[in-house]
Amino acid sequence: MGKRASNIVIFVTAVLLLGVYIGCSEDVFIGTPKDNKQPEVWLSSGPIEGDTTSYQIHFYWGGWDPDGEIDFFEFIVVDATDLGYGFNPEDTAGVEKWSTTNAYDSVISVTADKFTYNDTLSNRPYSRFAKAHTFFIRAVDLKGMRSEPVSRSFTAWTYAPDVVIEEPLAVGDERQVLGRVITFKWKAKDPIDDPSNTQEPDSVRYLWSRVIDTLGRYDETFNIVNDLNKNPWRYEKRENWSKWIWYRAEGDSGKATRLGDDEILENRKSHIFAVQAKDEAGAVTMIFDREKNVRQFIVSPQAGPLLTITEQYLGGFKFLGTNFRPEKRDLPPGVPLNFRWGADASSYGGEIKSYRYGWDVDDVNEPDDWDILPSPFVTTAPERKLYMGVHTFTIEVTDNTGAMTRGSVEINVVPFNMTKNLLWVDDFKSVVQDIPDKSHPPEPVHDEFWEGICARAEGWTTEDVYDCQAFNIKPPEITLIGDYKNIIWTFSAADDAWGDIVLFTPESAIGLGSQLTVNYLALFIAKGGHLWTLGRSERTGGLAAVLQPYAQSFPMSLRCEITGNRDGCEGDTSGVNSMPYKDYCISMLDKIKGVFRTGISMPRRDYKKDAVRFMYRDDEDPVTAEYPDLPEYLELSAEVTAPGTYFDPSNTFGPGGFTYVELYDPEYWMKVNFIESQPCFHPMYKIRTRVTSSPVDHVAAAIWLTKYEDVKPDGKVGVNAAARSVHFGFPLWFFDRESVDSIVEVIFREWQIYREPGT
Repeated sequence: MGKRASNIVIFVTAVLLLGVYIGCSEDVFIGTPKDNKQPEVWLSSGPIEGDTTSYQIHFYWGGWDPDGEIDFFEFIVVDATDLGYGFNPEDTAGVEKWSTTNAYDSVISVTADKFTYNDTLSNRPYSRFAKAHTFFIRAVDLKGMRSEPVSRSFTAWTYAPDVVIEEPLAVGDERQVLGRVITFKWKAKDPIDDPSNTQEPDSVRYLWSRVIDTLGRYDETFNIVNDLNKNPWRYEKRENWSKWIWYRAEGDSGKATRLGDDEILENRKSHIFAVQAKDEAGAVTMIFDREKNVRQFIVSPQAGPLLTITEQYLGGFKFLGTNFRPEKRDLPPGVPLNFRWGADASSYGGEIKSYRYGWDVDDVNEPDDWDILPSPFVTTAPERKLYMGVHTFTIEVTDNTGAMTRGSVEINVVPFNMTKNLLWVDDFKSVVQDIPDKSHPPEPVHDEFWEGICARAEGWTTEDVYDCQAFNIKPPEITLIGDYKNIIWTFSAADDAWGDIVLFTPESAIGLGSQLTVNYLALFIAKGGHLWTLGRSERTGGLAAVLQPYAQSFPMSLRCEITGNRDGCEGDTSGVNSMPYKDYCISMLDKIKGVFRTGISMPRRDYKKDAVRFMYRDDEDPVTAEYPDLPEYLELSAEVTAPGTYFDPSNTFGPGGFTYVELYDPEYWMKVNFIESQPCFHPMYKIRTRVTSSPVDHVAAAIWLTKYEDVKPDGKVGVNAAARSVHFGFPLWFFDRESVDSIVEVIFREWQIYREPGT
């Protein structure tokens, strides 16, 4: 045991001696350590000395130790002096002020919170902020020795965030009227170095106050927004500035606030509300603009929600307040009514609290007279059909202050006897005298042409004609429409009653003044009536008459572009309720002559190339294939193509082909927009153009209407046949008479009203 212990002691001693020898082996002689040399550091990348740069700067550095290794680096950023240059040495004193890193680069974020001037970018004003800084970096070796620091002075700059109040909207008036409780909502963006390169700001704050002058007195005539821009320091003393709120705070408290629930907003007094945003560099919105981040308003207890009611057959209505008289409409019995509604209180900063509706409400103050209890979630009513009498549908909406709007639609059920066979609505405007170039039929000639067609229907007489021109372009009353099972409506390219009936108001364009005429043609075919519509359809005529003038640019998608040409299908898609889309099953309208859209994807349109040479029967369509007696080709008549006429193919002053044509679901534009035809779309005739490379060659110009082909008219007299309706995007008078006769026979046989020759 003793030997073993002795051996252990000797081993430990040897290790200790070896340790001393190894520790001193760096020196030539043993016992005196070598002097430690100071490490060095350098900046390899960063802003040029004195340069102006972004508030986020990427620095790169390097270092070395002549007699060892770098352990880490220390860095610090200090602000310039109050004079705007240099720095205070005491800002760098003390190791605890420096940050450490083992990396050889870092992105340093600094402040830029000193306002310099207002700049204009993309025609919008922005506030520019800047601040001077100095960056220091030094190296520390393994023995704790620090290098001499190297530095780089620079000025960081940034644009201040931009804030836009989205609710309530600015109305252009310096003193708009808002409610007693106002919800303000805003969005802010922080341009990093350019308006197109943005991020969210760090925080926001808002100010609200009565309009008071520089002496603190209420004065609604004082230009407080102008003073806020010139003397922002004056308003820093106001207690009504909120604290800075993180922009992404929970509950959207950094993007919205409500005034009037806890605060006192004085009725009929002028107030101001303003929002500022601050970015991570400390730059603050310095421009106050009534159309952007300021609202000056008068508080009114009378402000109320704007109520919109829509129904697919009746159209749309807007109501504001409770003193509106009911909107009155005539309808045939049994029409399925589906009301839906919504309200907006954002214009005065309110919020919708609840809705309720009722049929034939006797006392609006009696809860039991309404169909439901008030609810914020009910915005539709169950389908209802009315068969007789007068009935009123009423909606009531209430906001968060108790302000109310009430709207009513009164429906008078008129009988649809549908006892007579055929009505011709002559809505084709012409002149009496002869037209030598045959560009237009004279009125007597046109009348004779259609009277000859109508006479081929059982029971038809000249008493079954309604001439719109004789009634100052007034459409026939719905009671007259309801007397017939079948209607032919021939229209002009403009100045006709047709447009008054079919004009569609998009939901986003519904105003307090609504369309007075119900589209009873849509109701007529939904009730099982048969309709043949046709006429001059160039430019704004034809089915394009359903469009508001600002939307009449072609080709256009009824679903996506009911408010005008645009990219994509976002926004108002209420065009699905327009008659061409819903009842005729057409998705897209186009023209031979019209106003055309532009763009890279849109081919150049030339009516002399697009003009029609002839039309052909579309036997590939399964519905059209059921009617082999339709003429295979539809040629222009010899009368309108004779030498010297407008449509003479050799006439260099004319189009060289027929141009009074509207087109449906053009393939060239459907493909570009990835749109497919509806399953109920059935072409009867397609066109062949003067130049076969035309984009509209082989596009449909006449279609079957099959949406209600299984519905029988309600008439109690005669044959009540379920049948298809038809629409032609061109007038038939210009075409070969024998072919026209064949078409008439096919359609009248389909309607079961054809009068055999000689009977």
